[in-house]
Amino acid sequence: MHWHLELQEREASEETLASWMQWRQAHPAHEHAWQRAEAFFLRMSAMRSPQQRHLANATLRPVMSRRTAIKQLGILLAAGATAWSMKDTALLQDLSADYHTRIGEQRRLALADETQVQLNTDSAIKVMFERQARRIELLRGEILVTRDKRVDGVPLSIHTGEGRLDVALARFSVRQRAGITQVSVYEGTLTMSPSAQRQALLVLKAGEQVLFDARGITARQAIALTPPAWAQGMLVAQGQPLQDFLNELSRYRRGHLSCDPALADLRVSGTFPLANTERILFAVADTLQLDVRQFTRYWVTLKPRLA
Repeated sequence: MHWHLELQEREASEETLASWMQWRQAHPAHEHAWQRAEAFFLRMSAMRSPQQRHLANATLRPVMSRRTAIKQLGILLAAGATAWSMKDTALLQDLSADYHTRIGEQRRLALADETQVQLNTDSAIKVMFERQARRIELLRGEILVTRDKRVDGVPLSIHTGEGRLDVALARFSVRQRAGITQVSVYEGTLTMSPSAQRQALLVLKAGEQVLFDARGITARQAIALTPPAWAQGMLVAQGQPLQDFLNELSRYRRGHLSCDPALADLRVSGTFPLANTERILFAVADTLQLDVRQFTRYWVTLKPRLA
C-alpha cells in the first residue's frame, strides 16, 4: 500500500521507481504482495473522485494506529462496494445475454428479420423475437442498429433502463450510461417513451441526438448523419478535454487510465484506430509533450514531461 501511494504522487522520482523495483525483487513474497495489490486496485479503479482518493490516502497513512486503520479501511471497502457490484452485474448480464462483447471487442449481427446490429466494446443485449413483436434489450454498453427493411411488417422496440424506443425503418445508435440513455439517429425516425411516462411519445428524427432518463429528455442536440466513428473502428476527438478523452479511451482497454489533474483540460484532436490503444496513448502524449507512466500495463497515468 505504501508503494502504491508513492507511485501515484506527481513528484515520484526515478529514484522512487528504482527503489520500488528493488523492493519487489528483494523477496518473492514482496512480488506476490504487489501482484495481489495490483489486482485489488484494478477492481477499484472506478473510484476516481478526489473525495475517494483522499479517503484511500487517509486509510493507508503509515502513522495511523492499527485500530483506526482497520476502521477506515472498512469505510474504504464499503465505498468500493459499487465497483465490485458493477463487475458482478456485468458477469450476470453476460450470462443472461444472447450476445455480448468483451472490453475492446466489437461484434456484428444479422437478426432473423434482417435487422443489422453492431455491438461496441463491453456491451450485452437480449433479443426476443415473437410473432407480433421484435424486441432488443440493451443490458450494457452501446449498439448501432440498421433496419432498412421490414420483412413481415412487425415493428422493432429497443428497451433500456430508462425507457423504450420503437422503430419501423431507421439507422441509429443507443448507449446505456449510468441512469441515462443516449440515442443518436442517422436515418429515418423513431419514437421514444420514458419508463416513468409511458404515454409520452416523443419523435426523434435523423440528425438528432438525445439523452433521456426515466422522466424524459435531459439534453438534445444536432449531429451529423454519418454513423459513429467506433462502428468503423475509430476514435475521433475534436478539441476534447484530455480527461474526457481518456475516459472514453478507457472503455476500450482494461485497467486504470488517468492523467495528472493539472492536465485535465488540455485539448485533444485527432482520429485514432481503436485496434491499438497503447499507440493512441503514446501519440497523444507525444503531441501534448507528456510522459506516459506505466507502473503496470493495467495502471497508466499521463503526467507533465520532465525537463
